[in-house]
Amino acid sequence: GLAAGAAASLGSICKGLVLCNTAGVLEDPDTYRGYNKEPAMDTQPDVNFSFFGKGTAKVNTNPPISSHTQAARLGNPDDPPYAPIPILGNNALDLFGLAIIKFLFPQIADRMGLIYGNRLTNADPAVINAIRQGATSPGSPNVIGCGQKLSPNRPLNEVLEGMDVLVFIGLDDQVSSPAAAQARSELFARLARTDGYGKLVVEAVAGSGHCPHDETPDLVAKAVLDWFTNSGITQGPVAVTPESQAAI
Repeated sequence: GLAAGAAASLGSICKGLVLCNTAGVLEDPDTYRGYNKEPAMDTQPDVNFSFFGKGTAKVNTNPPISSHTQAARLGNPDDPPYAPIPILGNNALDLFGLAIIKFLFPQIADRMGLIYGNRLTNADPAVINAIRQGATSPGSPNVIGCGQKLSPNRPLNEVLEGMDVLVFIGLDDQVSSPAAAQARSELFARLARTDGYGKLVVEAVAGSGHCPHDETPDLVAKAVLDWFTNSGITQGPVAVTPESQAAI
């Protein structure tokens, strides 16, 4: 979601985008209607109410917003400002983050087996120890809690429109479940058939899981090379050199 949003904000600077098992928000293409938030109203003092004299009124002082990207560039003025939890304040976010860490910490090794289920060699002790070290950092609960303050992601329906995009989905995803991966791949396929998304390429691959670029790097690399060649981003076919094969 973050990479897709950055690509949309960069506009013509970004020539293409590759997403592997993206967690970005994707709404049903048949019912998606774009940006439809009610404009935020600010209180303006000393407004003249004709013979009633002056007072205060709620007026919209923001420019008209027609897209989630435009709203993001303006600081999402139609979204309510962050408000801490009553009484507990921001300490509640730290407690929430700490609870998440305490719950997941004993499961780190097992969850690595789910994430790298098709290539368990990547779930080595070094990766597990690095995650454990990060989780025990004094600031980790606050980082997790602060995620609740983030603005909502822009829908991929808007972000990917008209863009050269390759979406790679591992159908054997044991984190979200194979059923969820299949449903999401079908949703992306429907989006690709929608007007305005002719440059969207969807690669749904059986035998690839939650981290396809780690589990099946050869399949991902081939899909990227084919996409580069067919998308028109590069001039002519992409050469596969011994160095690139070694990198795969």
